[in-house]
Formats: sequence, C-alpha cells, structure tokens
Amino acid sequence: MRTTTVAVALLAAAALTACSSNPTPPAYTVVNQGERELDLGTAGWADILMPDATVNQAQDAIRTYGQTIRGDATMYTIAVVHDTTATTHGKPATTYVCMGRWVKDEQASRTWADSSITSDTWPAIGMNCPDRKG
Repeated sequence: MRTTTVAVALLAAAALTACSSNPTPPAYTVVNQGERELDLGTAGWADILMPDATVNQAQDAIRTYGQTIRGDATMYTIAVVHDTTATTHGKPATTYVCMGRWVKDEQASRTWADSSITSDTWPAIGMNCPDRKG
C-alpha cells in the first residue's frame, strides 16, 4: 500500500514537472517598437499589448520578448500595456502593467541603470510592476 502511494506521488510530481518545463509562451501583440542612437549608445523600446494581463503574465511576456532582441542595442525598455492609448511612437508607454529594462551586459547595466540590474548571466532584465496583485 505504501509503495503504491509513493509511486503515484512520484508519477504526479513527474507530470507536474513535465508541464512546467515547457511553459506556453504568453500570447501578445507588439504595438510600438523601435531603436534609436543616443549619446549612451543604441536603445530600444517595445510596447506589448495584453488586454487582460496579470503581473505574472506580463513578466513572462517581457522575458519572452527579451529573448528576441538582437543587434546593436545595449538597452531596451519593454512595457506590457492593457490598451494602446498608453503608447506613443518613440516613447515608452505612460501606463503599464509591468515594465522591464533589458540590458545587454554589465557595462550596459552601469551605463543605463546605474548598475541596479545585476546578474550572473547576460543579458538581464530588471522589472517594475506597480500593481503586484496579479
């Protein structure tokens, strides 16, 4: 009896682990994005539309988008918004669910974020989510 219970528990744990190891990327629409050369280097921005996003979903979307960044940019501001009234071409969203600052490496963290974004691996993302309820 005890062996059966342990085996069932182990099978259940394995099933949960298998599900969590391949999470479905969040569905979103990029509504505003670009890059520009500034005095400190190339910076980019992206506004991601997710009308009913929770904080956790917004953070997942920011991380997913961050994995797609290529090129010369050393910093990106990535905002998840509920609607497009918050977006303006070339400027970050004015209201957002979460905003992430993606930096390419430690030097970019020093340049763009006063070294406030730290990581053992690069690139890295610092998150700001004003409404942590979701």
